[in-house]
Amino acid sequence: MLTPLLAVGVFFGLLEGVLALVGVQPALRHEDPFVGFASNVPLFVEETGSDGPSILATAGNKLRFFNHQQFPRVKAPGTYRIFCVGGSTTYGRPYDDTTSFAGWLRELLPVAEPGRGWEVINAGGISYASYRVVHLMEELAAYEPDLFIVYSGHNEFLEERTYGAVRDLPAAIKSTSALLARTRTWAAMSLLLGRTVASPDQGRGGRVQLPDAVDTLLDRSAGPEVYERDDALRDGVLKHYRISLERMAEIASSAGADVIFVTPASNLKDSSPFKSQHGDAMAEPARLRSQELLATALARIGEARWNEALAALDAAIVIDARFAELHYRRGRVLFVLGEYEEAAEALRRARDEDVCPLRALSPVRRTVVEVARDQGKVLVDFADLLERRLLAERGHRIAGAEYFLDHVHPTIEGYRVLAVALVEAMIERGTVQPDAGWGEAAVAAVATRVEGGLDRGLHGRALANLAQVLNWAGKAEDARRLAGQALETGWENPQTVVTAATILGRLSQLQGETEQAQQYYRRALSADPRNAEAHFQLGLVLLNARKRDLLSRAAAHILFASVFWPDNDMTHQTLGLAMAERGHYAAAYRSLAEARRLNLQNEEARSALARLRELVGPEARDPALPKVSLKEYPSGAVRSIAQVKPDPSGRDIPDGLLTEWYENGEPERLMDYADGVPHGVEVRWGRDGRVVSRAEYTHGKLGQPPEGT
Repeated sequence: MLTPLLAVGVFFGLLEGVLALVGVQPALRHEDPFVGFASNVPLFVEETGSDGPSILATAGNKLRFFNHQQFPRVKAPGTYRIFCVGGSTTYGRPYDDTTSFAGWLRELLPVAEPGRGWEVINAGGISYASYRVVHLMEELAAYEPDLFIVYSGHNEFLEERTYGAVRDLPAAIKSTSALLARTRTWAAMSLLLGRTVASPDQGRGGRVQLPDAVDTLLDRSAGPEVYERDDALRDGVLKHYRISLERMAEIASSAGADVIFVTPASNLKDSSPFKSQHGDAMAEPARLRSQELLATALARIGEARWNEALAALDAAIVIDARFAELHYRRGRVLFVLGEYEEAAEALRRARDEDVCPLRALSPVRRTVVEVARDQGKVLVDFADLLERRLLAERGHRIAGAEYFLDHVHPTIEGYRVLAVALVEAMIERGTVQPDAGWGEAAVAAVATRVEGGLDRGLHGRALANLAQVLNWAGKAEDARRLAGQALETGWENPQTVVTAATILGRLSQLQGETEQAQQYYRRALSADPRNAEAHFQLGLVLLNARKRDLLSRAAAHILFASVFWPDNDMTHQTLGLAMAERGHYAAAYRSLAEARRLNLQNEEARSALARLRELVGPEARDPALPKVSLKEYPSGAVRSIAQVKPDPSGRDIPDGLLTEWYENGEPERLMDYADGVPHGVEVRWGRDGRVVSRAEYTHGKLGQPPEGT
């Protein structure tokens, strides 16, 4: 029996060696397949510091969810070690550790008590709910903690929808798979299978993946569309949340550490619900009447006829009391009317009726207060703190954009306010013995130093990414506001401009503001002339304008998108429709055929192809796309794109569209060719987009173009 086992062991040992030689790395080096649910996949791994002593540093496979942090394995005498745990608000989203409340604490504590060694470790994980925070604290308890600061509660329902299947796997399977993930053989098998075994991406209810360029709160999470009202699930999640907080208190006590619980605060006034759902078993006439009253209210709000809007909303709520948006709109109207207490009640109801509850519900706040009291732990009521500040500053207690960038993530000032409150709680507890110079002036000096060192470009990128998440989630108002702020603060960074301007362009399109949309897309192209999406969207706006003098310009932009976005069926479909509109049916047929090849479910392309068959003879029904010749400026910007084909001698000649471009991504010239000679329209534009000249050719000769061109 030993010999076969030995042979298997030798085989896999040799296989590991071969895979190491060819550069295959264990999956666990870069990916945690159980995103914090397997106890044998630690957040911190031991390394040798540059000066010799061992340090604990954030594992590479956790950096997708955590800030990079490091601290000595053995705590120095006289050092007070603090671990901050929770979700993305602890992490510091949409920024990073620098302006998180942990980052602020790292700057404030040495000022409050200079003679002491302070270590503040940010262990906040993006999308982490309390259940995973418990797992994490079990690990952190071994690292000589003195204090845990717990800010958790916004992700409880995100966890259930996104990671339910992974969480519910037996512990033995998770631990065994995590061990296997340390091997190169496992990594090679995963690559061959095209997936990571037992990946959370396969969780219950599916997953909506944001573009790779966006690293955000909802990255790797379920989207709002998978959420449905489930009161039993809600009650179960809230009960589990209480158990998790109680377990955190036990873990801290077992490690000889204190705990400060923070009540999760959220944006009530300036963040609409993620998803509203009509009441259960609601009759169709009542549902339609509710929708009609909401539409009336929105129209009256647009006209600033506040009392009439309120009357319509009140009537709708009588019919449909669980539709979150009704309460949100009512709260906003009451706020404008100065009825602040009633407005606050309505806005809290809107948050609590949100079917996609990504803001901590009212019972979550009560639970934190109760657990802190029952366990004898320190409480910092952040929600109450913000309400009291707003009452003093603004005359109302309703948190909004004054302290929040989106639904839950504070502004940089909001994070600072929380950090100062935490220091004050530590002073009251006796943990911090404040220096005589501690006070508002000291805090202001720290704020000036920290905020003065911030990178405006990073700030802009954070806002743009956040705007993209909110736009993805259907929160157009919030996305528009943040994208506008991103353009104001991060204009130096091309990706910030592209992301923000593209979002604003799309939202302008939806509002029918076509001129504004064009300006935004052109601004995106000025930052990144090769951006395929901006070209496509701009071309689409021009095409949808249904103006004949814009068709050639639309075709130029959409051709550009189809070349640089070749696997997107919509770019080819839209190019086909543009060419059909211009009367170039054979070219239209080729593009539509490519769209259909890329996506057999594209019914619009199929329908358009069927119509074109009546206009294009069998000899012209060539489904193959033409070759493309591309020339560039030294900067890398595109100088020209030409569709070509070989002549009898094998030399490429223009056949189809030839476009020339300014270096800023604006089209300079479009020319239709057939068999190497001009055949159709030639249009030249200035740098401002205006037509400079227009000529028409038939088989290389100036004159009347073919019919339909």
